[in-house]
Amino acid sequence: MFSALKKLVGSDQAPGRDKNIPAGLQSMNQALQRRFAKGVQYNMKIVIRGDRNTGKTALWHRLQGRPFLEEYIPTQEIQVTSIHWSYKTTDDIVKVEVWDVVDKGKCKKRGDGLKMENDPQEAESEMALDAEFLDVYKNCNGVVMMFDITKQWTFNYILRELPKVPTHVPVCVLGNYRDMGEHRVILPDDVRDFIDNLDRPPGSSYFRYAESSMKNSFGLKYLHKFFNIPFLQLQKDVRLAQERGCAVVLVSEEVRMPAGWDCCWGRLGWKEGGSQTCPVPALLGRPLLPAEPSPRHWVDYSLESSPLLSCSIP
Repeated sequence: MFSALKKLVGSDQAPGRDKNIPAGLQSMNQALQRRFAKGVQYNMKIVIRGDRNTGKTALWHRLQGRPFLEEYIPTQEIQVTSIHWSYKTTDDIVKVEVWDVVDKGKCKKRGDGLKMENDPQEAESEMALDAEFLDVYKNCNGVVMMFDITKQWTFNYILRELPKVPTHVPVCVLGNYRDMGEHRVILPDDVRDFIDNLDRPPGSSYFRYAESSMKNSFGLKYLHKFFNIPFLQLQKDVRLAQERGCAVVLVSEEVRMPAGWDCCWGRLGWKEGGSQTCPVPALLGRPLLPAEPSPRHWVDYSLESSPLLSCSIP
């Protein structure tokens, strides 16, 4: 377990890797470094899931602009990289992290040094970074769920795992190996019927179905367009959070009152024949959140329940 945690913080490097890059991560190319150096407005996390041998890693490479590899090499643990992507109607810089998720990784054996024949110490088991070790849906903005249209058992994975995706996360179900359509066993209508008949609560995010081929890049353009959905949802959530933060400041300033109500009139400066409105301090230049939070800084505080509004004005 500690070995896996070291990978997350970059304390355990594989031979031949840059010592500053944790295992499972890809080095960021210079173009991305220059782009992100200008400042990042949004961080978007996309998770690729699916059964073994469905093309998850091939898609992960394709999204980075890499060529297709015919040889199948099983992925042993979660891989993470950043890709080029932007929304066409905004100049905001969006950092898109793509996770190639392994449901159950393969543990490795490693030793802590040179071992002699008579050394009774056994090699330690190094825990792999997989979906059993990490909550891959934490802070996730979008999911690509892949299956092989020529293998029924890979679609059974979709039937089992798709309902487990958090309802606020948009999902693209991707039928891969479209170039082998003559061997198809999963029909598009079957997939769409399953998606349409899922029992999901009102307000759930979008589910979409598409088909792809990593061999000839079919479907990648659609997938880039699908990323618009999680981005717009992320943008909406960020703006709503900012508006709620401003509302907290406004409410806190409007209800800021002295602790002793018996002398509130004098402290507020209300006099006979004087102003009968509560002065609200100017908000210009104030921080978004108070430096010293107090119980009065509640988002759900109701002005109608304020003792000030229940006082009778002379």
